[in-house]
Amino acid sequence: MNTQTILYFVGSFAIFLGERLIGEDGMTRWALDGLGVALIVLSFLGRATSMGRHPTATRIGLGFLALSSSSLLFYVLQMKDVVSEFGLDADGTAHFRTALQAMVPMVWFVGAMPAFGINRTLAASPHSVHPLRVRAAWESGLAIGLGVSMLFPLNYLAHVYNERWNYSYFKVTEVGEATQRAVDALPEPVRVVLFYPPASEVLGELKPYFDSLEGPNLSVEVMDHAMDPEQAKAWKIRDNGNIAIVLGDKVETIKINEKMDSAKKDLRKLDSKVQASILKLATDKRTVYFTVGHDELYWKNAAGDQTNIESFKKALESLNFKVKELGIDDGLAQAVPDDAAVVFVVGPKKPFFAEEVAALAAFRDQGGALFLMLEPTAEDMGPLAALAGVSVDLATPVVSDKAYLPIARGIIDRINIGTNKYTSHESVTQLSKHSNEAVLIIPGAGSLSEAEGHPGKVTITVKGMPDWFHDLDGDYEADKDLEKRGGLEVAAVATGPTSSGDKSEWRAAAISDASFLSNAFIRNPANAAYAVDTVAWLTADAALGGDTQSEEDVRIQHTKEDEGLWFYGTSAVLPALVFVLGAFRVRNRHKKGAA
Repeated sequence: MNTQTILYFVGSFAIFLGERLIGEDGMTRWALDGLGVALIVLSFLGRATSMGRHPTATRIGLGFLALSSSSLLFYVLQMKDVVSEFGLDADGTAHFRTALQAMVPMVWFVGAMPAFGINRTLAASPHSVHPLRVRAAWESGLAIGLGVSMLFPLNYLAHVYNERWNYSYFKVTEVGEATQRAVDALPEPVRVVLFYPPASEVLGELKPYFDSLEGPNLSVEVMDHAMDPEQAKAWKIRDNGNIAIVLGDKVETIKINEKMDSAKKDLRKLDSKVQASILKLATDKRTVYFTVGHDELYWKNAAGDQTNIESFKKALESLNFKVKELGIDDGLAQAVPDDAAVVFVVGPKKPFFAEEVAALAAFRDQGGALFLMLEPTAEDMGPLAALAGVSVDLATPVVSDKAYLPIARGIIDRINIGTNKYTSHESVTQLSKHSNEAVLIIPGAGSLSEAEGHPGKVTITVKGMPDWFHDLDGDYEADKDLEKRGGLEVAAVATGPTSSGDKSEWRAAAISDASFLSNAFIRNPANAAYAVDTVAWLTADAALGGDTQSEEDVRIQHTKEDEGLWFYGTSAVLPALVFVLGAFRVRNRHKKGAA
């Protein structure tokens, strides 16, 4: 490398160190930035000195250097203070900053590689150089720059459309607590029939699982379809590779292929399949309602996984619930339907009419169950929150600058908080039991507290971490004088006497976040456990709650230090090493050619 190339590379790297590794307002950051800018200017001046000898080549080289240096403009445009002037919402800001952050390295490489090629050509022939050599140099550099810059959008697409290949060991799931509860709650014994040939390898995996469930409420037997076709036909079993769970004249079947290679995926989820089948046999289908008409999170036409709750809807259906909508045109302003087991309110952005709140209150007072998930919004959700005996602060999000989930890879990620602080209430029993590893992720949450003068009994179930604070000024930074850390709570349950005057009670649950229930986050086991166990408590159905076992692969989680090593190793160190080795190899080839 010649002097101009070294100056430009070192200057760019100094700015990278100051902005990405230091990244704080301090002398070190500004010193590195100042050094970087000075070295880049010196690189320009050094290249300009060859204008007299090689005017055309020098102008082309300076043009590419200017293009590369314009990447600093994209960096400035994506800074928080600059983006805030565009008036974008949170999602628009995140997308805008992500696009600009990707443009910075792309523009740098597309401009720098041709400039480096021209610099190298002029350094090799300082007195005279043929125009074709100059053209070949910048065209080769441009090809390299475009090739390297393509890695960034490809990496983004690989992140969005993430495909995984499973090379892990195989293990059949074990009986979970929730499945055992469902079996214990059966009104009469069930008969489990495994339709597999005696020599089946899959049967050898299934039998130990069902043997551990066998008892007064469940018997297990093996039947070959070919040996008893009449019985198989009566249960609508067409071939081997099926499990029949029989209760009286009702039959639920589970299809698990009799060939091991095809059966592995289903065997890993066997426990949840068995629980769902037993619940369908043992209980009548109940109806739950989701309010609509207030921009709630929904399962149709959602903008993305963070606003789509289809996975939770399917989970409820697997637990033998029928899911319906409930809006003003469905009679919400008059009364909640009599068949409602639970009414869900999931992240409304528009306030409810007083008549709707009154209908929900009447439903609750008659012994109904409410599950309120209130997302931060500028609208007043106080009347809704009061139905669960809580007051909410949804005007300002809760932020953590210590531990958060990196999604946008920016400071806005500090709203993606999580907690493992649970009380001993039965709606969070499983989370309390596994609090060391069960972190409830609640991105963009507000906070709540018990309302004064509420006639029922309110119990806080999920508390915040000690480092949390309300971001009152919107800068995602903790202001010691303005924003106090700790003491925040995010979920509660409430009970109270019904209007019937007997000893029955109504139940309600509230959490100051709704996106935890979305497709993007319900995959987190703690999120799913909180949702299902709270529904189990609301419906007073212990068979719904508890752990289900799964041997599906879980993504490996790295520490912040691990992520940093992997990121800088793959995005900076490894490409730099390849570049240096390639330059050394080309230099040796040229030396041999000259000899």
